[in-house]
Amino acid sequence: MDQNIRIALESQNPWWSGRSFATGVGRLSWFPELRLYLGAQEILLLIGARRTGKSTLVYQIIQSLLDKGIQKEAILYLNLDEPLFVNRAKDPGFIRELIEDHCTRHSEIAHFTICIDEIQNFEYWVGTIKTLYDTKPELRFILTGSSSSLIEREISTRLSGRYFSCTVYPLSFTESLGFLGIEKPTIIRKRQHFTSYLAYGGFPRVVLEPQDELKKELLKNYYETIYLKDIIYPNNVRNNSDMYDVLYFLISNIGNLLSYNRIADTLHISSDTVREYIGYAENAFLLYSVKKFDYSVKKQLANQKKIYCIDTGIINSVAFAFSENRGRLLENAVFMVLKKMQSEIFYHKDRYECDFLLKKNRKIVLAVQVTESLENPDTRTREIRGLCEAMDAYHLNEGIIITLNESGEEVVEGRRIRILPVYEWLDGLNKVSG
Repeated sequence: MDQNIRIALESQNPWWSGRSFATGVGRLSWFPELRLYLGAQEILLLIGARRTGKSTLVYQIIQSLLDKGIQKEAILYLNLDEPLFVNRAKDPGFIRELIEDHCTRHSEIAHFTICIDEIQNFEYWVGTIKTLYDTKPELRFILTGSSSSLIEREISTRLSGRYFSCTVYPLSFTESLGFLGIEKPTIIRKRQHFTSYLAYGGFPRVVLEPQDELKKELLKNYYETIYLKDIIYPNNVRNNSDMYDVLYFLISNIGNLLSYNRIADTLHISSDTVREYIGYAENAFLLYSVKKFDYSVKKQLANQKKIYCIDTGIINSVAFAFSENRGRLLENAVFMVLKKMQSEIFYHKDRYECDFLLKKNRKIVLAVQVTESLENPDTRTREIRGLCEAMDAYHLNEGIIITLNESGEEVVEGRRIRILPVYEWLDGLNKVSG
C-alpha cells in the first residue's frame, strides 16, 4: 500500500494508536432506531445534508463499540473526502483493496466494523459493498452519504434487502436546547431560544457557536459547500449562474405556491431546467417540495408546489431580508418537524388554503395551519377558514393552528381547533415520541 495512503488511514483512525478523538455532544439517544440497527448484520446507511452531524454520529458509534471492549483494530474508518481518496474515486478496486489489506494485517480478528464517510464520492461503491457484504460475513458496514439520488437509486435495486437507512437532519429545537445544556427551560426562555433557532437554525456547530457573526459565516459556508460539492460538481452543472438564481429564488419564496413555468418566466430559463435544478437541490437534501393533495396523482404533479428548506438558518443566510418574515420561517420550521415524523406531507387548496396535511395509511389524519400571530382579525379569519375547509374535505374532527406565542381553542360547527404556541406543540410531540 502507498505510504501516503497508510499515513492518511492512521490519521483517520486515531484509536489504533490509543489517541483520543472528538465525539461531540452525545446524540445517539435521539436516534432510537440506531440501537436496533447496530445489532443487525445489514448495512447501516446514514444519509442527510452535509454538516448535520453524520460523521459525529459515526464517531459516537465507534466510541460506544470501543467502550464495549471491541478491539481498536477491528474498526476501520474511511473518509472519502480525503484528497488522496478522491483521486482514486474512479478506481474500481480501491476501496476493496483498503479493506482487504486492513483485514489481512489483522487476521486474528474475527469481525470488523467498516465505517465509510461520504460513500457517494466513490463511483463503484455499490458493487464493492454488495460483493463484500455477500462474500465476507465478518464485515459490518456503516456508511454515510450526502446525496439521496446517488444512494437511494442504487440501493433500491442492487442492495435491496441488505441495508437499513436513517436520515440525519439538523437539530430539532428541543435537541438544540439539550446541546446547550438547557434543562427544563421556562416559557420565557423557550421563547427567547426559539427566536434564535428561527434566525440561525439547527446545524450542530452553529447551535454551539456563541457569536452571532460567526454563526452567519458558518451558514454561508455550509450553503456554499452543499451548492458546490453536492449540486454543481456531481451533476456537472455548466451554467452555475442559472443554478444559483433558481436556488436564490426558491429560498426567497419559501412556503409560497410556485410553478415551474412561473419560475422559468421570472428567470428567463426553460421550465425543464427549473425542474431539473430543483431535483438536484432535493437530492442534496437542501430543499423539499410539497404537492397539493389530490386523489389523482396526475393532478398532484400538475399543480403548483410549495418549497421548503432544510434549515431556517440557511434561509436567512441566503435570502435577502428574509428574517423579517418570521411567519414563513416558522412555517418552514414546522415543516421540518413534520418531515421527521415520516408522514407524507401535502398542502390543501380549494377556495382557501391550509398549510399542511399529513397522510398516513392512505388517509389524511391531520390538518395544520401555521401563522406568526392571530391578533389581526383578517389573519385569524383566513387561517381558521382554510383549516375548516381542509377539515371538512377530509372528515377531520380536529385541526391545529401553530403560532409563535398564542394559545387557545375554538369550536367551529362542531369541529375543534386547537391554537398552540410552537414550543407547546413541540413539547406535546416529544411526550408522545418519548
